[in-house]
Amino acid sequence: MSFRGPRARPLLAALTLAAAACAPPRAPAPEVLLLVSIDTLRADHLGCYGYARSTSPAIDAWAAGGTLFEDVTSPSPWTLPAHASLLTGYYPSRHGLKELDRQLPGGARTVAEMLAEAGWATAAVVNSQHLGPRFGLARGFAELVYLEERMDQREPTRRLVDLAIEHLHRPRDRPLFLFLHTYDVHSDYRSLPEHEAPFLRDYGGPVDGSTGQLIAFRKGELSLGPRDAARLVDLYDAGIRQADAEFARLLEGVERSGRAAETTVVLLSDHGEEFLDHGGVLHGRTHFQELLRVPLVIHGPGVPAGRRVGAPVSLVDVAPTLLALAGVAPPAGLDGIDLSPTWKRWGGAPTPRLLFAEADHNNAEPDILRTVRDGRHKLILDRLDRTSRLFDLEEDPGERTDMAGRDPRTAARLRAEIARFLQLRPVGEAGSAALSQEEIALLRSLGYLP
Repeated sequence: MSFRGPRARPLLAALTLAAAACAPPRAPAPEVLLLVSIDTLRADHLGCYGYARSTSPAIDAWAAGGTLFEDVTSPSPWTLPAHASLLTGYYPSRHGLKELDRQLPGGARTVAEMLAEAGWATAAVVNSQHLGPRFGLARGFAELVYLEERMDQREPTRRLVDLAIEHLHRPRDRPLFLFLHTYDVHSDYRSLPEHEAPFLRDYGGPVDGSTGQLIAFRKGELSLGPRDAARLVDLYDAGIRQADAEFARLLEGVERSGRAAETTVVLLSDHGEEFLDHGGVLHGRTHFQELLRVPLVIHGPGVPAGRRVGAPVSLVDVAPTLLALAGVAPPAGLDGIDLSPTWKRWGGAPTPRLLFAEADHNNAEPDILRTVRDGRHKLILDRLDRTSRLFDLEEDPGERTDMAGRDPRTAARLRAEIARFLQLRPVGEAGSAALSQEEIALLRSLGYLP
């Protein structure tokens, strides 16, 4: 049947009106779009993701009023490429920001740049050198505050939250995009005594949660066993509780601003952390789920309460979703997709697709591992020795059993998908610049340089 000619016009008009009547009204763009990144936060250590310990009461209560994505994959297990992906919507091979001597290419535009062009005020309050001007991720933020925190401090990042709240309370005549990044959960694992007390169990060993000590373990200069790993988890969980308390303060600041009903908050992390789950510590080196599975919760006007989305999604989906929330059309060609249809009545789960991860760090060479998921199956390929491991995440969520030998067809299919992925063209050539001695010292203290 062909709908052509004058007689078709009344029918098309009727169909258009019927569709408009069935569709829910479009939610207005928020006046405030607040993106909060809690660095190094594992999804499986939050109560709203099923953790038994009370690490995150404020986050849990807040998340119940929004939409939570249960299965979110980071495209990289460390801060720089992961944040570059979530702020641009491109995988690391496309934006090129995989190493510490690179800068984001101009072709990889950030969310802040696109929102600023659309008339939004933009501001960032961060305490990671990765997110400052050095690597290009600050592009588009009209105001940027970078506060360097001591990694051995116990105090929470109160100054960051205070500055974020100050931005929320300023009078303005246009909408605001505000990005807040904190390191409370990152090593060193040290928190205020009141946050440590509920989590620290009896322990008489040497572990203190310092980055230097964990690097010594990586170098083979220190042995760690199950009790030591449990101690690290206790210290890490206390850090989550401290970050949770600061998030509660931030939410109070949103309420006091008088714009809570017009504010959308997006909470996420860039990667997780290892506690001997597969024999390692810290992050950056492997692609197991303890590093790649991260939280993502969205709460605001038009976002339904109590919605949990089980379909696998990626941090590359954050940028197009933020743009859609702001009413700005995402550019063509992004690797990520807009997730807002998952909470709209006519939407649902995203179309099944492949998800990728890459850009490991601090191994024999940079960027050795390539990972692809087709939903339940996950393949990790080592480009140096050409070995691959295949896991069935539904049957084996802890990734203990390599299925590559038992299911060679799936392994071969996913290896071919990685080869196709690597044929994608970069959006530009990443610039290069040498690190200063001060930058090297800071990055070494964080465990990002040997």
